[in-house]
Amino acid sequence: MKRRSFCQYVAMGSASFAGIVGRDLTFAMSSASSQVKSRHKWVVLYWMPYDNDLARFGEPIVEMLTNGTQNSEIAVVVQSDYWGDPQMRRRQLINGTITEVDVSGEDSSDASAFTAYLDWANQTFEAEHWAVIVMGHGGKINEVSPDDHGINRQTRTWMRVDQFADAVSTFNQSVHGRVELLFFQNCNKATLEVVYEARNCAKYTLASQLTLGAPNYYYEGFLNHLASSADGREAAIAIMDSERADMFHTLTLVDNQAVERIPEKLSRLLQPILNNRLLAISQSDLPTYHYFGDQHCDVLVLLGYLSRVSNQEQNEFAEFAEFLSSSVIASYKTGGELYGSRPYSNTNSEELCGLSLYLPETRQDISRYSSLALYQGVDLVSLYSKFIQRDSYHLISE
Repeated sequence: MKRRSFCQYVAMGSASFAGIVGRDLTFAMSSASSQVKSRHKWVVLYWMPYDNDLARFGEPIVEMLTNGTQNSEIAVVVQSDYWGDPQMRRRQLINGTITEVDVSGEDSSDASAFTAYLDWANQTFEAEHWAVIVMGHGGKINEVSPDDHGINRQTRTWMRVDQFADAVSTFNQSVHGRVELLFFQNCNKATLEVVYEARNCAKYTLASQLTLGAPNYYYEGFLNHLASSADGREAAIAIMDSERADMFHTLTLVDNQAVERIPEKLSRLLQPILNNRLLAISQSDLPTYHYFGDQHCDVLVLLGYLSRVSNQEQNEFAEFAEFLSSSVIASYKTGGELYGSRPYSNTNSEELCGLSLYLPETRQDISRYSSLALYQGVDLVSLYSKFIQRDSYHLISE
C-alpha cells in the first residue's frame, strides 16, 4: 500500500441517517471549574479527528450515539474536527439530549488539545467507569489522529501514539485507574508496539490488526449493553458483538495487566535466536502487509518462523504463543468481511493471532521505532540487524 494511501471507505447510504435537526440543543458556555460534577456509571469519551475524507461520517455517528444514550445513565462526549470547520466542537450526549460546549482550537493532531479535552472531562464528570475511544485513520505505527487542516490547506499533521498514550495514562491516574477501556477505532493499531505503549491507559485495550470501515454501527448496541457492563472486558465485547461484519476483519482485546509482561516473555524467546546462527530467510515465507508505508507481520507468524530458521527449541516458542493467546489476548473476533472482501492477497485473517509487529524493510528502517517503550524493553533492533544485513534476506516494498 502506498505511503499516502487511506483505508478505503465507502458511503453506506444517507437515507438511514436522519439529521439531528429538531433535537433539543443547549449551549453550556460556563467553565467546567464552576460546575458541580455530573455523576454517571459510565462516561465514554470520543475523540473524532475527521478533518479529512471521513468528515461525512461524523454527524451520522453522533446521531447513533445520541440515540444510544436515551433512557440511560451513560454520558457520552464527542470532540470532533471536521474538514473546513474553523474550530473543533465538543458535545455532551446525555439521555438523548445534545449539549454544545464551547471549545477553542482547530488542530485535532495537537496533543495539548487532546490533553485539555481529558482535563475538562475530569473536571466535569464523576464516573465509576470511563472509556476512551479515538477514531479516524491509523497512519504509521506511531501515528494517530491526523489533521488535514482543511481550513488553511496546510500539510497533514499527526499526533504521535506515544503522546496520545501519555495523555490517557495521566488521565487514568487522575481518575484513580477507572479507565476500563481504550479503543483504537483505527486501522492496523493492534500491534505489539502500540498496545505496549498504551498499557497504562486502561485495564483493557481494543484494536484491529487489519483495516476497519466507517462509519461503523456498533454504537447503539454498545451503549445499550454498557449500563450492565461491569468492566472494560464486558464493554469491549459489547462493541465486538454489536458491530456489523462488513465493518471489520478482526478485533483484538488485550488485558493490559498481561501486556505489562510482554518484554520479559518476548526477550526470553528472542535471546536464543540472537545467540544462534540464522539460516537463510526468504521473504516469500512471511505473509506481510503494508499500511501507510509500514510493513506489518503477524507476531506469531514472524516469531515462529525465526524460531525455526534459527533451530531453536520449539517449546520456547510454544510457551510464548500460549502466553500471548491465553493471557495477553482476552478476546479475539474474526470472521468480519470489511466491505465483503478479504484483507490482503497473501493474508488469511483466520490464520492471524490478533497482534502484529513492525518488520523493517531496509537497514535504515531498523531503528525507526526505537524510542517506543517496547524497544526499550526488548532488543528488537539487534534482532532486525541480525538478519536484515544478510545477503539472503530481501524485502521488497509493494
